[in-house]
Amino acid sequence: MSNIDVYKKSKNILENFLQEKILKYSQYRNFDYGPNNPHKAVSGLSPYISKGIIKEEYILKKINESKNSSDKFIQEVLWRTYWKGWLERHKEVWLDYKDSIELELDNIQHSELAEKYEQAINGKTELEPYDEWINQLKNTGYLHNHARMWFASIWIHYFGLPWQLGAQLFYDHLLDADIASNTLSWRWVAGLQTFGKKYIASSQNIMKFSLSRFKSFSLPKLISIDSPFKKFTLNEINYNNDFILDPNKKNAFLVIENNLDINFIKHNKDNISIVLLLETNNFKNNLSLISKNFQTSCNADFINLCKQHNINIKKIDISKSFNECLTILKEEKIFNTYSEYITIGFEKDIVKRLITSLKNHNISYSFFLSNFYKEVWNFCNKGYFNFKKNFDKFYHA
Repeated sequence: MSNIDVYKKSKNILENFLQEKILKYSQYRNFDYGPNNPHKAVSGLSPYISKGIIKEEYILKKINESKNSSDKFIQEVLWRTYWKGWLERHKEVWLDYKDSIELELDNIQHSELAEKYEQAINGKTELEPYDEWINQLKNTGYLHNHARMWFASIWIHYFGLPWQLGAQLFYDHLLDADIASNTLSWRWVAGLQTFGKKYIASSQNIMKFSLSRFKSFSLPKLISIDSPFKKFTLNEINYNNDFILDPNKKNAFLVIENNLDINFIKHNKDNISIVLLLETNNFKNNLSLISKNFQTSCNADFINLCKQHNINIKKIDISKSFNECLTILKEEKIFNTYSEYITIGFEKDIVKRLITSLKNHNISYSFFLSNFYKEVWNFCNKGYFNFKKNFDKFYHA
């Protein structure tokens, strides 16, 4: 793949999906056709969305322009938008999850579930569907959405393993890993996201929607785990409505690895002196090789595309030190930095520390959020269907 193809490829995938598959999406989307034909009935866009290479707003715009449409596909696109907005408005959920990972890992390694955990992460459970899914996840970086639900349900409700460790396993291996979608989907399966609701996989459902390719299996005994349902504080989002990219000053634009959108940069390149791609290599130690390689490829595509548009760009690793970033800005005599809104996750945690360092060196920072997210995230204070109802009004208007 050439270094520009990741952007073209995402748009080609969308175009082909709208022409050839979207009309049958509702009918066949829940079927998992297995590792040899994983995207037969779905779009395959999720890895590109998760890296910001193609945005939900763009996808919805193209659906609106197309003669073919599907309400179910629009709903699937909107779930990702909703999860992001919901997590932005419930930041404690992220902190609660992040703080529990190492504790849960330490606890399980010293518990009676240690052997079951090792079997589960290595595909040695002797439960045929599950072992296929874990191997597909590790080998390809992808699982069908239905398989993800079955996997998570078996992990939590049949193996009795902590949902946090399952969520982290997915995050480390999925090419489309997204903090909000991943964390909140696992919470939903566990019964922590919607009061009184948890997802319990059944052999019949797995057989039906995997087209009976698993010849004989039976799920283990269901384990009753009562996880306490916790309500979290609803917080407001700072939309920074006063954002201005000052054309009379030298400006640096900061880009993180899960938002490689180049559109704003292209349209404002005359007012941007340098683009800094902020890599976080030290935080990728647990990522699978296939995930690392995909990120590296996307980063290279982004850099090459910037260069094609004569945009001055440098990549720097901020996971160990901010010195390189500070040195570049001082050498370029730049005292104003900007970025697109950075959503909750590991990247934001480290960039927040970078911003503090910038301000300590008299370098300003500001951000912007697109009007699309400003509008739709206002609907993320309650459940998805309330969000969808309000979105429909906004979308059709």
